[in-house]
Amino acid sequence: MATIINVAPPTGNAKQDMAAIDAAVKAANAEYQRNPDGGQVTVKLAAGVYAVTGDHQDPSKGGVELLSGVSLIGEGMGKTIIKLDDGFNARINGIVRTALTDVSNVTISNLTIDGNRANNTDHQAGFICGVKAAENKIQSDITLSGVEIMNCTAYGFNPHEVTRNVTIENCVARGNGLDGFVADFIVGGTYKNNVSYANGRHGFNIQNATSDLVLQDNKAYDNGSAGLTIQRGNIIPNGYTTIPWVTNIQVIGGEYYRNAREGVLVKLSDDVSIIGARIYENLRQGIRVEGSTDTLVRESFIYNNSQEADRTYDEIQIRLRYDDAVTKINYYSTNTQVLDNTIYSDGSINARYGIREEATNLNGGPTTTRAIGNKISGMDAGDISIPGFVREGTSGDDVMEGTADADTMHGLGGNDTYTVNHSRDVVVESAGEGTNDHVLSSITYTLTDNVEHLTLTGLRTINGYGNALSNQIVGNAANNVIKAGAGDDSLNGGAGSDTLEGGDGNDTYYVNLVTDVIVEKVNNGLGGIDTVYSSANYTLPTAVERLILTGTATTAKGNSASGNNLVGNASNNILDGLAGEDRMEGGLGNDRYYVDDTGDLVVEAAGGGTNDHIITSVNYTLSANVEHLTTSGTGSLTLNGNELNNKIVGNAAANTLRGWAGRDTLNGGGGADSMDGGNGDDDYYVDNIDDLVIERTDGGIDTIYSSINYALTAHTENLILTRTASKGTGNALANTLVGNSSNNILNGGAAADRMQGGNGNDYYYVDDQNDVVLETSTGGTSDRIVTGVSYVLSSHVESMTSIGSSAIDLTGNDLGNALVGNAAGNVIKGLSGNDVVNGAAGNDLLYGGSGNDVFIFNSALSSSANKDRIGDFDGRYDTIKLENAIFKALKSTGTLSSAFFTIGSSAKDSNDYIGYNKTTGDVWYDSNGSRAGGQVTFANIGANKVLSNSDFVVF
Repeated sequence: MATIINVAPPTGNAKQDMAAIDAAVKAANAEYQRNPDGGQVTVKLAAGVYAVTGDHQDPSKGGVELLSGVSLIGEGMGKTIIKLDDGFNARINGIVRTALTDVSNVTISNLTIDGNRANNTDHQAGFICGVKAAENKIQSDITLSGVEIMNCTAYGFNPHEVTRNVTIENCVARGNGLDGFVADFIVGGTYKNNVSYANGRHGFNIQNATSDLVLQDNKAYDNGSAGLTIQRGNIIPNGYTTIPWVTNIQVIGGEYYRNAREGVLVKLSDDVSIIGARIYENLRQGIRVEGSTDTLVRESFIYNNSQEADRTYDEIQIRLRYDDAVTKINYYSTNTQVLDNTIYSDGSINARYGIREEATNLNGGPTTTRAIGNKISGMDAGDISIPGFVREGTSGDDVMEGTADADTMHGLGGNDTYTVNHSRDVVVESAGEGTNDHVLSSITYTLTDNVEHLTLTGLRTINGYGNALSNQIVGNAANNVIKAGAGDDSLNGGAGSDTLEGGDGNDTYYVNLVTDVIVEKVNNGLGGIDTVYSSANYTLPTAVERLILTGTATTAKGNSASGNNLVGNASNNILDGLAGEDRMEGGLGNDRYYVDDTGDLVVEAAGGGTNDHIITSVNYTLSANVEHLTTSGTGSLTLNGNELNNKIVGNAAANTLRGWAGRDTLNGGGGADSMDGGNGDDDYYVDNIDDLVIERTDGGIDTIYSSINYALTAHTENLILTRTASKGTGNALANTLVGNSSNNILNGGAAADRMQGGNGNDYYYVDDQNDVVLETSTGGTSDRIVTGVSYVLSSHVESMTSIGSSAIDLTGNDLGNALVGNAAGNVIKGLSGNDVVNGAAGNDLLYGGSGNDVFIFNSALSSSANKDRIGDFDGRYDTIKLENAIFKALKSTGTLSSAFFTIGSSAKDSNDYIGYNKTTGDVWYDSNGSRAGGQVTFANIGANKVLSNSDFVVF
């Protein structure tokens, strides 16, 4: 069981309190010396304030001096206090210290050491240990835990030479006149979880020949100088010929902030590592490295420093140190490594640079400073300023951002991305270090060797240049000049009117304005097969072979060379290869192709549009899946369709058009054309009397649209008149003839035809009782059917005239019809309406039907051969008109004079020219009146009718 020696409670009298503690320490040491294997002997201080003092003649004499194996323990910080007496006013190196002899295995814990600074002057430190090396004493394994040292005029914790293995943890230093924690010529040890604040100089001061020390998770803030200083001293220790440096110091974690100078200062030291620390809001630099070697700053957060003045101090500064105190020479900071840190300024007062190495630091030669993997932002002047600095990446895919100064960046392996913004920025890539490296540049830039891609950024007018690789170069929104070298390059000017030059190789260009200019090598065999992707309507420049439309662009044109390949998109494209044998592919829309060479190839996929169109100036056959073909120019051409429903249009010359399969539309144009629709129901457009339509017996139901008078050719079924054509004639088939707004003459010819006249006053020739004539209510006011067969007048047709010598029947409709027979004995019926019925020659049977009908007699008279019977004459409504060219005795026109009319079988006086025999119903004409001879019967209206002169009109 460990031995505990209790010290009496404090008296407030320094001599008494010091004597009590000293006696307990010596007793504990004696016990430890008797039984060192029993471990430390505890000296337990009570709660309260123990007063101590020093020796005015011997500053090395401490108020409390500890010996080996002693553990001095209080009741806790602020509860057990060892306090320097008021008015001591002399130097004391340590209020509590290890004795100046061989001392080891000492612990101090759970108490406060108060330097009583307000009531003392001179130099007083809170704790010291160690013996000068020249005295050949050894002190080791010194531990302080849970100790607070405050208000000393000099140092708080001040372990000194040459102490080995010092541990200070969970301690506090505050309000001391100089440094909170010191390590002066300490060999080995750990400072952990300590807090140092409001001290007059440094929070932590690691100095002189201290080595192999770990500082972990400490805090230093609101101190009068640096938060943490690691530095060589200025005095050559006894036994040394030079001043040894601090070496092998590890700063792990911790926070250093709001200090009056640097967060961390590394000066004339070697092998210092700062890892995972947070260093911020210090008045000057976050970290300053002066004249030191092998300093490592890694994975730390360094931010918002330089609070003393905006744009004045750097987050990390690397510089030389001139030793004006001892050696009078310059020491250069070398092999400084700043890796994977987060460095930023985001306040109103910002640091100058994230990482800056002063140029004078290179006066001694290369410093091999490295800054890799850092995330830097918000600096006033720039991210990194390291003269001759090569920022190195890793074997992975790095993002390396250039600062406002000249940077050299080497991404090493992987596919790296570089940001360039200075004319002296250098990107270094070696062969084999990635296959997709990328430079983002806000200035005019030329790709260095082994870098593949370049993108111009910002809004300024700048240019981009490639190298010998297959580059991808992209412009910005301004007007750029982009040039590549050898290799298969991809050039995209971005927005703006750009000039793109691919150099050797098979290059790809991306264009979005018609004002973009592409320059390719001509006739040297090195220009390659080049492709343009254009989102604007575009014409291939010289020596570029392929053009592919993108976006909503619609028009692509080739150049004067053969071998262009034009490819459309989903829009309705216009593709024109111009001279030479070209390949054109339209895509999904309804596309238009211009062909000028029989070797031109048009490619359409199935489903690639339903209204594709080729316009050709040479003989041409429609490609598969293209619907329409039109000629241009003036030469006579031969145009051939395909299996689709084609529309083929010629020019003004005499063309040959062949539709082949499908329902084709053939229009030869203005010349005397030959048109052959092939199989299917075809449509032809005719405009020349010498146009020839060729059809076969199995060629479908075909229609001719004719702008001239036209007769259907063999095996064509339908004829439609257009423009001013007036006459349409069918053939031996059952035809459909359709007129226009002119006064048409339609003659279906043999077979049962269908005729429709349109809006004019039309003539229809009927030769088959199954012929159909169609008229609408607005289709003219004087339409006429001329028929050689018995026929019933179609609706909305006003007149019908018979031809030929056969006795046929004519029947009207509900209009006021004009019906005229032929020389045979016709039966003519007017039906409803006010009809005009003319039997003409022959013995006809006439019916007016309902309405006020007129019966006309104007053919040569013959009682036997031309005597018409009117079957429904009614004098109240009907009228008989007599032509005085036939009835010559009737000189005057108009209503027949009553003097010229009589009732009876013969004339009663010399001017009875017209008479009615009521007994027989005959109506006769007597040219001689009552003189003998001259009577001819021309009509019979039935017996016992009421008839008078007023029922006759002479014309």
